[in-house]
Amino acid sequence: MRIKNYLFLSFAQIFFPVFLVLFFIASVVIFIRIAGVTFVVKISFLELLSLYIYTLPTMIFFVIPLSFFVACTLSLSRLCFDYELPVLFALGMSPANIVKIFLPIALLVSFTLFMVSFVLTPLSDVAYRQFLEQKKSSIHLNLSPNEFGQKLGDWLVYTQNANEENNTYENIVLLSFAENGGFIFAKEAHMANQNGIMEVFLKDGKVYRQNQNELEKIDFEKLTIRNSLIADFSDNLGVLNYWKRAFLDNPKKDKIRQNLSLYMIVSLFPLASLFYFPLIGVKNPRYDKNYTILQTMLAVGGFYGITYLATSYLPLSGMIFVPLLWFSLGYFAYCRFVRKYY
Repeated sequence: MRIKNYLFLSFAQIFFPVFLVLFFIASVVIFIRIAGVTFVVKISFLELLSLYIYTLPTMIFFVIPLSFFVACTLSLSRLCFDYELPVLFALGMSPANIVKIFLPIALLVSFTLFMVSFVLTPLSDVAYRQFLEQKKSSIHLNLSPNEFGQKLGDWLVYTQNANEENNTYENIVLLSFAENGGFIFAKEAHMANQNGIMEVFLKDGKVYRQNQNELEKIDFEKLTIRNSLIADFSDNLGVLNYWKRAFLDNPKKDKIRQNLSLYMIVSLFPLASLFYFPLIGVKNPRYDKNYTILQTMLAVGGFYGITYLATSYLPLSGMIFVPLLWFSLGYFAYCRFVRKYY
């Protein structure tokens, strides 16, 4: 029991710092992503925090398994190079005991990942999308003069001058690569958001669009463009209905299948990696050099590389094939390089 508690303490001393560092890095990336939303809609600080909370399940899902793997290998490596594990091995402890000690916590981590990925992530994804669609349909448009890359629906928009009080713009340019789009110049424009429908009223301008193999030019005094800002998204998706889309004919079937496969494989990663912990972490401090960090990075990179290939080309069968393959490779290498000598 004392040995078990000692290993857990060594694991915790590395897990929580690694988790906090990765969590901070992921949070910065998420805030940058959320900041892109403000190109279309204006949101308050509290709304920004709401969007951040909606992304927490996905962020935690990817941070926890990586932190767990790194903490397990580095904690064992540190104990080896401090000559503490070699002493335990000399007293009769085997690497198999390390696997048994880490099995319960690996089960707990995998169960947590299953709950986060298959329950919380769909709910947060639906809430995130509903929040954005509600904001798009209820607030005024957010266009800044002399800024490129602003997008409204299918249109890229540039304007030279703007009057935000009445949404009036001067010298505006609109570009769309959609089938009925084109290149539009106008001296004056008035925009309005009517329940998620963008209405653009243009005056004194020109339209350039391709008509078969010719470039068509149209002069106009007044032109009205309407474009929906709201995506086609169901408001009543529950957890079961969310994942059922992976097996039903719909435009998002392939994407949902990839996510389903990814969540299943990564959730099993802690359990499938049990034999990698002594394989990478257990060293002989007298003869082995400490390449634990490099080996850990290679192992994690290899796992996620295999996972990416499986989810991209064999999403359904990959859910079973990848964890079994990863577990088998780890067990074979453990028997070959660790159990044989300790």
